[in-house]
Amino acid sequence: MNLVGQTLKGRRERLGMTLTELESRTQIKRQTLTIIENNDFESLNNVNYAEGFIRKYAQAVNIDSVQLIEAHRDEIPNNDETMQQTINAFSQEDKPSYRSKNKEPMQVAIVVCLAVIISALLWIFSVLIF
Repeated sequence: MNLVGQTLKGRRERLGMTLTELESRTQIKRQTLTIIENNDFESLNNVNYAEGFIRKYAQAVNIDSVQLIEAHRDEIPNNDETMQQTINAFSQEDKPSYRSKNKEPMQVAIVVCLAVIISALLWIFSVLIF
């Protein structure tokens, strides 16, 4: 079975439609159309828009978009194993190695507190001396 991008490209070519014509019909940039035809959906700026692009492209070349979107979902690698590992790590109280705490807010609070304390001490000494 052909990949989604190959199916769309084949239909466009059979209709004798150029990328420029398709670009004007779908309002999708030529670069994005090329990415779709190459089935390189990971190169899109936002992968979540892939189904919308497929739907628009399919409508422009008169193909059932529902079947193509289902085929696209089947082409996406299954990440269930990775998801299950992550769930297990959190449920077993194992902290992920990529977590790090941002210490900048604490540092700012310490600097502000020190500035307030030093200012208060200077004010007290100046009142006592004069």
